[in-house]
Amino acid sequence: MRKKYLFCSLIVIFCFGLSFQKLHAQFKIVEVNPATETVKIKNFGSTTLDISSYRLCSLFKYGTLSNMTVLSGSLNLAPDAEVEVVVSLTGGAVLNDSAADLGLYIATGNFGSDTSMVDFVQWGSSPNGRESVAVTKGIWTAGTFVNVSPPYEFTGGASDTGVTFWDTLLSVENPSDINKFSISPNPASLYLNVEIPNTIENATLRVYDLLGKKILDIEMNGVQYKSINVSKWNSGIYMVRVSSDDLTQTKRFIKQ
Repeated sequence: MRKKYLFCSLIVIFCFGLSFQKLHAQFKIVEVNPATETVKIKNFGSTTLDISSYRLCSLFKYGTLSNMTVLSGSLNLAPDAEVEVVVSLTGGAVLNDSAADLGLYIATGNFGSDTSMVDFVQWGSSPNGRESVAVTKGIWTAGTFVNVSPPYEFTGGASDTGVTFWDTLLSVENPSDINKFSISPNPASLYLNVEIPNTIENATLRVYDLLGKKILDIEMNGVQYKSINVSKWNSGIYMVRVSSDDLTQTKRFIKQ
């Protein structure tokens, strides 16, 4: 009887742990602007939760959300809602513009524990700060980092993790889809097709690997469509960047 009670107790604890992790995993960092020290967090779940006791950690400096200035939204974060805060870390530390990490943590627990970490992103170089914790948790790949122009934007969904889903936040000066180039298919194994709208003039098409090495450099000269043979490229993540006189956009694709 005692063994049966112990077994049932362990099952309850296990199920509670899974529910606890799922509840907190619904929150993600969706925007980072190191220049303005601002961060947006989104609730991808179906439950409203007060995240004021959550913490941000960057390059081993940390701060609690309740001690940060809320620019928009509420820390009592409803489903599909976002909150934007001005980052304030220990010792007056701020986000490093050129290279840093940023982790989102629950209210309690060690910053070196993957069970306390909720989300993670890093930019500029690798490894930074708590990369190893994010790798252990399975939400980041060692050696990868966001290598595009800031501010940074998460483009994925609730279950998406890693550098693949981070891109440059498009300027409010170019909000229309008519100014966005497209790539397909993604992932690609043989050919990657790039289509540039005719509203973008004097475009240059460049492709980089995650280490920033330039793989391809093409002057489009008014051409709106380009099919690139990627069959001999190494498998991995690449960045496609289209630049013109007044616009730079970057997208990622996966070479299978």
